Order: sequence, then structure tokens, then C-alpha cells
Amino acid sequence: MQNLNRADVARMNSIYGYLPQLSASATYSEIDQEVVQSDNAVFNEGTANYPVTSLRVDLVQPIFNLSQIFNIQLQTTAQTVAEVEYIAAVQRVSFDIFVAYVDAAQARAKARSLTARAALLRSQIAAENTRVELGLDTAAVRNNYAVELASLSSEEAIEQARLADALAELSQLTGTTVTNIDTVTLPSGIRRAERSTSIAAGIAAAEDDNPALLATAISVVEAELSRRQAIAADFAPVLDAFASFEDETREGSRFGGGSQTRDTTVGLRLTIPIFNADGQGYRTAVETVDLRSSALEYFAIRRQLRSQITSTYERMSNLSDAIAQSQSAVSLASRNVTLERNRVASGESTELAVLNRQLSLNSAQDALEFQQLEYLKAWGRYQFLTGASLQARGL
Repeated sequence: MQNLNRADVARMNSIYGYLPQLSASATYSEIDQEVVQSDNAVFNEGTANYPVTSLRVDLVQPIFNLSQIFNIQLQTTAQTVAEVEYIAAVQRVSFDIFVAYVDAAQARAKARSLTARAALLRSQIAAENTRVELGLDTAAVRNNYAVELASLSSEEAIEQARLADALAELSQLTGTTVTNIDTVTLPSGIRRAERSTSIAAGIAAAEDDNPALLATAISVVEAELSRRQAIAADFAPVLDAFASFEDETREGSRFGGGSQTRDTTVGLRLTIPIFNADGQGYRTAVETVDLRSSALEYFAIRRQLRSQITSTYERMSNLSDAIAQSQSAVSLASRNVTLERNRVASGESTELAVLNRQLSLNSAQDALEFQQLEYLKAWGRYQFLTGASLQARGL
């Protein structure tokens, strides 16, 4: 925002460069004169000491200054760049908040899944303890469950740390203290969103709407205007009209009497740069290099954007396939839990088998939720890359 404000001020200052330049000055001097030697008999009158008061007003009006004309266009373009960069910054922060929020949701969901799995393992360990006491099994199976439980506790601690980091990042990005988030799910309207677009459509949308790319493209125009301004400053003539008024009062002189004079001067001044006019060499060569750099940066960012859109689109497609497989796995695992419970009710199975089925269901649900949130992040990244606003999507 401050860059935008600065660009607006710079544009106004460039306009002032073509407006009249008016200045006034007042000077008070004490003059002590002594004629040491002169062939002029009048000048040999002797010495004098007197004050002088001078009032002066100067007015300069540029008539033709090609460099200033290009500077006005340059600063107007720079203001447009600042506006687009502001929009890009807003979208960047919005996307960063979106990603941090989903990361926090993933960490919390993973931690809860691990907690539920740990509870199932504790139930399995308790059941194995009973089997060991009855001599129906050895301690090896129970110990394996204990090892897995310890590993789950370690993973849960890591996910809690990830959650804390994501909440801290959200606090930093939003400027508020964030201690908790709402539950995040994949909206039904976003599922299989890649089917409604294509890589080519995404690239075309990015070239039209991605503010970061647009800002770089306009920067190329800005660099070209800067080069033209440099050419004008180095080689173009400048025509100014000027006027001055000076009122000078002398209280004395070498000739014994004081005087008051008023001088009015009006004229035209034509300045023609011939060689190294300002003693700084030629800006044109430097600005030409900057123009090439701006063009190279634009093409580099456009190539990078195309690559990112392609990879993000493919990631969305792969995640959609993975989600479909995970949904099938959850459905089958849930059906197995129901079947195993029915077998327990009929005396054909045990609660330990049900716990094993529930562990499989927990793992399948965990994978499905993770993939859905990963798809949500990929979808958000695709919107960001193509220049779509996440706020406009209600997120």
C-alpha cells in the first residue's frame, strides 16, 4: 500500500515538472569598497561602505521538454504497476493464509486420527495381556503393539508441533492471535474441479488475470518508457520561457550617491545537448540493458507459471483418482468392521478381530482425509496461479 502511495506522489511530481516554476529571493549585503589603483579619474574618488538590499522573482515555464513528457507517462505506468502489485500482494497473502489454514486442519486431523488409533492399540494391548495371562498367547504380539503405540505417540507429538507452527503462521499473516480453527472439509462443488477446465485454459487465464505476471508485463512497458526518457534527456533539445524581476536598493556607491534599480527580463532559452551534457555520460545504454532484463524476467516468470499450472493441474487429477480409491477403501473397511461385529455377535469371532478391522478403517479414513485436504490445497494453488480470487470463491 505504501508503494502505491509513493507511486501516486511520484506521478504528481512528474506533472509538476511541466508546470511553471516560480521562486523568490531576498538578499541583504554590506559592501566595503576601496579603489587601490585606476586609470579612470571617476573611479579614483576613494572608498565607500554601504548596504545593498535586493529582491528577485524568477519564473520559468517549460515549453518543450520531451524528457519530462516521457517522465509523466513513465510515472503513470509505474502507478499502474504499483496497483497491480498491490493486488498481487493481497492475493499472495490470501493464498498463504489459505494454505496455512489447511495445513493446520491437516495437522489437527492427523493428530486426532493418531489419538483414536492409539486408543484402539491400548485396547488391543489390554486384550493381549489377558490372553498372555491365560496362556493363550506369548508376549511378542503384545510387545509389537506396544512398539506401534510408542511410534504413534511420537507421530502425534510431531503433528501437534505442526499444528502449533501453522497456528503461529496464521497469527503472523492475519495480525491476530489464532489459537483454534474450524473443521475443514472438501466442499462438494470443488471435487473433480479439474474436469471443468484444462491446462491450456488455465495458462490462458493466468496470462490474462495473474497479477504478478501482469505487473511484470507492465514493468516491461515501464522500462521502455524509461529508455525513451533517457534518450530524450541525452539528445533532445529543451525550450523554456523565462522571466525575472529584480529590485535592488543601494544606500551608497563609490561615486557618493545611492540608487534604486528595477530590472525586468523576459526571454526564451533553448538548450541543446551536444556531448556529455550533464557530465554523467549517457543513460540510454543503461536503460537499454534494464529493458532487456525486464523482458527476460517476464518470459522467465511466464515459463515458470506455465510449468506450475501444468504440475498443479496434474496433481489435482492424481489426487482425484487417489480420493476415489481411498473412498472405496473406507467403504470396504467400514463394511468389514460391521461384518466382524456381526461375527462377534454370533460367536464366530472376538473383539480383538474387531479392533484390527477398526485399525484398518482408521488408517483408510486418515488417508482419505489427508488426500481431500491436499486436493483442497492444490485447488487453491490452481486458483492462485490462474489469478482467481479465493475470497470470491467464499473461502
